[in-house]
Amino acid sequence: GAAEQQPYPAPGDQGSRYGTTAYDPGAVGQEMAEPKGWARLKTLTLVSLVIYVLTQVVGFLLSGSEAYMDAQLDAQSGLGIPREQLEETVQMSMAFAMVVSVVVLVIAVGLYLLVFFGLKRGKNWARVLGTVLASVGTLFTLGSLIGVGLMMSAAPGLGVATLVVTLALAAVNIWWIVTAFSPDVNAYMRARSGR
Repeated sequence: GAAEQQPYPAPGDQGSRYGTTAYDPGAVGQEMAEPKGWARLKTLTLVSLVIYVLTQVVGFLLSGSEAYMDAQLDAQSGLGIPREQLEETVQMSMAFAMVVSVVVLVIAVGLYLLVFFGLKRGKNWARVLGTVLASVGTLFTLGSLIGVGLMMSAAPGLGVATLVVTLALAAVNIWWIVTAFSPDVNAYMRARSGR
C-alpha cells in the first residue's frame, strides 16, 4: 500500500531510517526493569524464612515430647549413670538447647529480613549475604538429617514432618542460590552497578 512506498517514517514514528533506535532523551540513565529472577529471589527468601521457622517449631515440639526424652535417655543408658541423674542431665541439656534455639531463631529471622529488605532495594550485598546464608544453612540443614533417625523412633509423626520440612528448606535454599546467579539477575546487578 501507500505506507510501504514512503521513503521516510510517518510523522510521530520514533524509528530511524538508518536501522538504529531513535535517540530518546527520557531513556538515558533510566533504571533497568527488575527481572523475574530478582522478584523470585525475594519470594524465595520469604518462603525459606517460613520453612525455617517451621523447622524450629517442629524442633520445639519434639524437644517437649516425652517420647523424645525417653529416646534420649535410652540412647545414653549404657553409660552406667543412674537413671535419675541421667534424666536431670538430659532435661537441663534440652532446656539449654531450647534457649539457644530461640536465640538462633531471632538472629536468623533478623538476617532473613536484612536480606529481604536489601533485595527490595536492589542491593548486591543482599544477594551476596543471602548466598552465604543459604549455603551455610543448606549444609547445616543437610547435616541435621543425621538426627532424624532418633526423631523417627521417638516421635514418628514429628520425625516425618522434620524430614519433609528439612528437605524442603534445603531445596528452597539451593533454588535461591541458583536464581541469585542466573543470567537475568547477573545482568540486572551489572546494570545497577554501572549507574
